[in-house]
Amino acid sequence: MKIKIKYLNGIRFKRFIVHSAQRVNQMERYLNDINVFPVADGDTGTNMSITMNSIVQGVKKCKESSFAGISSVIANSALTGARGNSGAILAQFFQGLAEATKGKVRLTTEAFAAAAIQAAEQAKKAISNPQEGTIITVMKDWANHLTEHAPYTPDFFELFKKSLSKAKYSLAQTPNKLQILKKAGVVDAGAQGFVNLLEGIVDFIEYGRIRSLEVEASAKGKIKNFKQNQTNSKINFQFCAECLLEGISQDREIIRQKISHLGNSLIIAGSESKAHIHIHTDKPERVFSVLSEYGTIVKTKVDDMSQKHTKIKLSTQTENIGLVTDSTCDLPPEIIKKYNIQIVPIVIQIGRKSYLDKVELKPVDFNRILKTSSERLLTSQPPPAYFKDIYHNIAPKYESIISLHISGKLSGTIQGARMGCREMEYNNKIHIIDSKTSSVALGLLVAEAAQLIQKGCKLEEIINRLKIAVDNIKIFISIPTLKYLMRSGRLNKTKGFLGTILNLKPIMTVNSDGYIVEAAKVIGQKRVVYKTLDLAIKFAKRVKNPRFAIAHVAVPELAQWYCDKIHNIFNSSKVMIVEASPALSIHIGIGGAAIAVLGDS
Repeated sequence: MKIKIKYLNGIRFKRFIVHSAQRVNQMERYLNDINVFPVADGDTGTNMSITMNSIVQGVKKCKESSFAGISSVIANSALTGARGNSGAILAQFFQGLAEATKGKVRLTTEAFAAAAIQAAEQAKKAISNPQEGTIITVMKDWANHLTEHAPYTPDFFELFKKSLSKAKYSLAQTPNKLQILKKAGVVDAGAQGFVNLLEGIVDFIEYGRIRSLEVEASAKGKIKNFKQNQTNSKINFQFCAECLLEGISQDREIIRQKISHLGNSLIIAGSESKAHIHIHTDKPERVFSVLSEYGTIVKTKVDDMSQKHTKIKLSTQTENIGLVTDSTCDLPPEIIKKYNIQIVPIVIQIGRKSYLDKVELKPVDFNRILKTSSERLLTSQPPPAYFKDIYHNIAPKYESIISLHISGKLSGTIQGARMGCREMEYNNKIHIIDSKTSSVALGLLVAEAAQLIQKGCKLEEIINRLKIAVDNIKIFISIPTLKYLMRSGRLNKTKGFLGTILNLKPIMTVNSDGYIVEAAKVIGQKRVVYKTLDLAIKFAKRVKNPRFAIAHVAVPELAQWYCDKIHNIFNSSKVMIVEASPALSIHIGIGGAAIAVLGDS
């Protein structure tokens, strides 16, 4: 006979949450697989698992025995570690639970049911456009069932077991409330995760453990009817942006109004002094800029959902070779999207703040900072974890992956790539190549690889042709002023001062070993522009089938002038023009430009 649980204190609730997190962890892959709403980016299981694990880390350190004490720690840990739509909603659910149980040492079933109602309502209010047939529906139905039966059910085990059945029934109805779920033949992934959380609690009370074999069998049976190819899902906004905002100076509804026009799937979860903001947007840097006016941003995360979207289409769209590069690669956005090129962002340091290149900070915004800021500006290589994440996301989709990066002599990025794939189960399919160059020259090589992949060339042939291309590419970089080279530490201040007095203008290139060297030096701004063009044209005439690309730092008119001159000489040549990444502009400064030329031997 089971011992009846007539009250919940902090110690018991802590155990319940720890074991419910174990169940969510078990279901991570399945939840990712059925994730089609609001975006089919295959990460609901991961997001819920990360959120729950953040809670577990928080409560394990907590010595509180009261329900209110533990509940407060759970709410704060969830808010700090929340990830994605589902994680943010869970965080607000636990925040509501904590607010409803302030000062409570222990709860009866009736008191818990009343708190659950408030928690479910809080979770719904956090969402800008709540949809029935999702996690909030199951939360509401479960909480309502608790309220109806708690007055007659003083035993928590009996109440949780009966309410779990109600939650499962509500979950089964989600496809009838949301058309995209019905088309895919799945239930809502976030709602499924919440039911798994409840299962973990009931299993722990009944068996003292979490049953894993039944979970696996259940998941395999359900996934057979999954029809992701019938959802016609698309990514309306490229990025999933999240941040933790502390010291809030305004009501959360005012904050919601200020950023709601920048995307969708907006969730603002939190307390009076702290908020976790989640939004799908094309302008994460703008979102963070607006939010910084209302508090202190202490933590940010930006995911490229278009990259994640590829992972969920495994069953209907398997491809041969994937392509990865880093954000020092300057390419037009339309080419990156066309060939599904995966970009690992470098890190930009502005004073004491760090940003992800081209994700949290676009080149146009960096150029404005470059022009006006007196703070120290630095760039650093991506940590190996960034590479590992991208390789992990796309490896199941491709037979092989080509990872082509900035010169190893200019950055430790390529070493980060090697460390990132080390000990991965897919490391044998990842082929890392040193481009021995950067910026638009790297862009031309990546575009070349993408076109060869699209033509259906074999992996070995593509790698061999890339190695030849590395020996047949040049970049010529005009430096209009020496102050940025001095500021970044690339040029000794004494030499820079003398060069400035003499009005010397260097033209830089990257040699065959991958080092930046001086290609020429002239006096005067007009001469540096003409000399840069002259060097590029002379090299282009020495190779077959020259292809051109131009990067500029806030001087589109100069880039177009270069382009027109190249067209006049090489009639059939296409010229890519792109704004230079911070990796280049931080050194050459406003007004600088680079011409890259790739030819056949």
